[in-house]
Amino acid sequence: MHLKNLFTRTEGAKKDYSLHAVLFLFAIFIRVFFLIRIDEPILFFKYPFFAEKVAGGMDIGERLVDLSPFYLYFLAVLNKLFDVSWQFIKCFQIIIGAANALLVFVIGTRLFERRAAFIGALIFAAYGNLIVFETTLEPSVFVLFFNLLSVYFLILFNIDSQSPSRRIRVILTAGIFTGMGVITKPNFLLFLPVGIVWILLCKNTHIGLSQRGFHSLLFLLAALVVIAPVTVRNYLKLDDFILVTADAGKVFFHGNSKTATAIVGADLSDDSRFDNAGGEPDYAHVLFRNAASRLTGKPLAPSESSSFWVKTTLKDIRDDPLLYLERVFKKAVHFFLDYEVHYIASAYKEYKRSLEYPFFRYGMIISLGFLGIGLSIKKFWGLLLVYETMGLYLLSCTLFLVNARYRIPVVPYFCLFAGYAIHRLQHMVVMRQFKQAGISLLLLGTVYLSTHLFFKEDIFAHDRWQEATKVCYQVDGREAFRTGKYREAIEALNRSISIVPNFYPAFNLRGKSYAMLGQFEKAEWDFKKAISLRPEIPDGYKNAGFLYLLQGKEAAAEKYLNRALTYAPNDSKIQKALENLN
Repeated sequence: MHLKNLFTRTEGAKKDYSLHAVLFLFAIFIRVFFLIRIDEPILFFKYPFFAEKVAGGMDIGERLVDLSPFYLYFLAVLNKLFDVSWQFIKCFQIIIGAANALLVFVIGTRLFERRAAFIGALIFAAYGNLIVFETTLEPSVFVLFFNLLSVYFLILFNIDSQSPSRRIRVILTAGIFTGMGVITKPNFLLFLPVGIVWILLCKNTHIGLSQRGFHSLLFLLAALVVIAPVTVRNYLKLDDFILVTADAGKVFFHGNSKTATAIVGADLSDDSRFDNAGGEPDYAHVLFRNAASRLTGKPLAPSESSSFWVKTTLKDIRDDPLLYLERVFKKAVHFFLDYEVHYIASAYKEYKRSLEYPFFRYGMIISLGFLGIGLSIKKFWGLLLVYETMGLYLLSCTLFLVNARYRIPVVPYFCLFAGYAIHRLQHMVVMRQFKQAGISLLLLGTVYLSTHLFFKEDIFAHDRWQEATKVCYQVDGREAFRTGKYREAIEALNRSISIVPNFYPAFNLRGKSYAMLGQFEKAEWDFKKAISLRPEIPDGYKNAGFLYLLQGKEAAAEKYLNRALTYAPNDSKIQKALENLN
């Protein structure tokens, strides 16, 4: 078949899925390459940790409302029924990622020319940072999957040649997938009004206003039917009304409290993000609930804790509204900048390594996407659903955080506009419209430079911090220590300290590494340095106390362990050591 025929359709012609096959195989090939050359073997173990407990019938208590319900139970079911390896889940998720590329293509053929849709889907398939999330054990790939399906079925609703019964089935399906998106990532609740507006304003003249109201209600009810079981679960297990999860207040605090910046979320303390005192992944949720209870002087339910952090943050905003408005403006700008903000250590390291390969990057996608938006302005009303969807994620990020995984749901739509831009540029050249093509390329270059020029100093400083804390400390240092490679751990921690000289956790872990090698003087120096940097944290005192015990210096050990106990009164290891001393 001639290549040109692949991009054209004629009425009544037999459907050809050659492009779908090419696209899917291309997406799979790139993802397999990524797994072989870039993927970190270190797992982001938050969801597997809790999924194993749920699969084993354990009650994880309030941690239920810290996790994506869909993804938690998805992993738990696979673990329970098939006992699959977590590496297998990574492979399964790249298949879902390739399916997402197909969905981008299918949606694009409804909105643009077939060639433009194919180019956009190819760009999406080759976006490097997207593959980082697909190979991380967290729900981003399913967020995209349900998002795209919701949009696709809402687009189908607008087709003229449908029977009333088929239109009802389509709108119910859109609602179901929207509900699935919400229980995967609750910020997709913002899509409910987006879908309703699209239904009410659809240009299909065959649907009257009362029918549109009826379909809007069906869409909303279908979504709520999917969400309701999670809400009921939360109420029955925790005696607390929580729609999906209870982390909105915590995330709102991260992004908007007085110590937050446009790209670095505020925390309870500078090092609390590295605190894993509870022995559970992502223990910050528990720390925030404990802090809220301590500050109010009474035990708080998860929803009450979330409300407390919302109120605390609103007070910070009222105290300095100009600072808040400046931060919101910067977050809106950062939403379109090339630099990807990662909070998961292994994902950040993979992102940095992916830059060494010719994957598409966010800045190029955004630049081409804006050009495509400008060139397709005459299609505005037909693309209203896409604009609304993109707008809701811009709103979500400016309200909360401009994290790479929070803005990634806009990427499929920017990719489609990027594909349209390339398609139109090619058409301009073929039609010898060189002036128009030149202006378009000039605008493209201007936007691309803009995605790299703003806030360069802030980004450089943040990237250095990420290198020290995510790569050197969390990925390289902690993993080497965990596997008994203490000299390698010390080398990694030396790199961390050379970048951030006052990074308390690196001194603490390096001291433990020296202690394991029998270099007690160096270990003692590191523990005392950790104490001087963070005197309110028990770890430095505790580790120094055990180091002195190891050396037979009981008086010094008792002194430091008692100090540790004042900051961690429930630590059973410290209590037992002191009992043995007495």
